[in-house]
Amino acid sequence: MNSEHERNYYTCGLIWNYNMPHKFDVNNAEILDSPERFQFLNPDSTLEKVGLGKEMVLADLGCGTGYFTIPASRRVKKVFAIDTQKGMLDIVSQKIKKQKLTNIETILSEEASIPVPDNSVDVLLMVNVFHELEDRGSILKEGKRILSGNGKLVIVDWKKMEMDFGPPVEERLTEEEVISICKDNGFEVREQSGVGPYNYVLIFGKA
Repeated sequence: MNSEHERNYYTCGLIWNYNMPHKFDVNNAEILDSPERFQFLNPDSTLEKVGLGKEMVLADLGCGTGYFTIPASRRVKKVFAIDTQKGMLDIVSQKIKKQKLTNIETILSEEASIPVPDNSVDVLLMVNVFHELEDRGSILKEGKRILSGNGKLVIVDWKKMEMDFGPPVEERLTEEEVISICKDNGFEVREQSGVGPYNYVLIFGKA
């Protein structure tokens, strides 16, 4: 590591609270768009696994800086960019304006709710978000509500492995743990794969 930026990147620039799942600090938002992240979590390669279509509506829950929102908007009819931090949504809005995008709606949400209409979403995407959730049951209930009949819940998260960056291993969930939690909340796994060296991809449908 040759610079302070790299050291911050590899630790995610965070002070961890071991009593509860962390929330990514908007003050470190530039890390989410770093070239280093693109090397190990390519949004286009990840979205290829989801099977998106031009008439689909996608909700990017915990959208952060729009790292997945912007690429997804070029593949689908509409994207709901949803986050609990206004600062993150301000960054997304700046990108939308700069790139003159017309099919993204930013939404400020609460921790346990997803403020979009019933049956209005074809894909609910959570990237490195599921391990952070304090009330997973409520979010999954909301997911069932907003997803269309054939809608997909897509969870991309950190592999449960020791690393010198990202969340602590004790905060991470194995694929089996995520599948079990989702099954208990009315979802069944349809596809299971990986993307890059550090993340897995799980695609669920309503049970």
